[in-house]
Amino acid sequence: MESRKIPINSTKPPAPAEPAVDTFEESAEFKVVDKRHFANVDEVAISSGPVEEKPRYPSYVEELMARTAETERRYAEKVKQIDQEVARVKARLEAEHERQFARARQDLLLPFLEVLDNLERALRAESQAGTHDDLVGGLKMTVDLFRAKLKKQEIEPVEVLGLPFDPNVSQAIGVVPVLDRAQDGVVVEELLRGYRMGDSLVRPAQVRVGQYQDGRSGPAW
Repeated sequence: MESRKIPINSTKPPAPAEPAVDTFEESAEFKVVDKRHFANVDEVAISSGPVEEKPRYPSYVEELMARTAETERRYAEKVKQIDQEVARVKARLEAEHERQFARARQDLLLPFLEVLDNLERALRAESQAGTHDDLVGGLKMTVDLFRAKLKKQEIEPVEVLGLPFDPNVSQAIGVVPVLDRAQDGVVVEELLRGYRMGDSLVRPAQVRVGQYQDGRSGPAW
């Protein structure tokens, strides 16, 4: 009898599983950050180089330094205030000086206007009357007024006519022959009157001086 082989349904053993790929190794390198406040201090110190340490002083020295700085600051402010005040005072004095100078000029020029008024009156009177005597009289009055105004300002003429020539107050511009030996070196002609204000000479006189005619004795100047 022929025997039959009955196939037995055998199951194929499962294929061995492929090992899992470690994706952690392929990812970026894992870093641990230490958040402690004292961490990485040495690294920072090393990477940034040596750190300059500020000098430390005792507390009383620091207090003295602070007081000195405050004193210097207040001194600088005080100097600035003084400079500003000096500038203001200087400006006020200059303005007052200008006002006084302007008033002095007005007081000095006012008498000249009065003299001009008299001259204009004399000219009008001469043109209306047509007499020479009126013109001369008006001019004489004007001259007298003008001399009075000058005297009020302490300006007076220098008397030189008939006196020995004095180079301190007169300027000789020529000589005049004289027959009298006593007139030798004496002012015999006044061409331009000189004036003085107090002890100061405002303008020297221009004169001619006598010279004895025989020529043996030269001028005194």
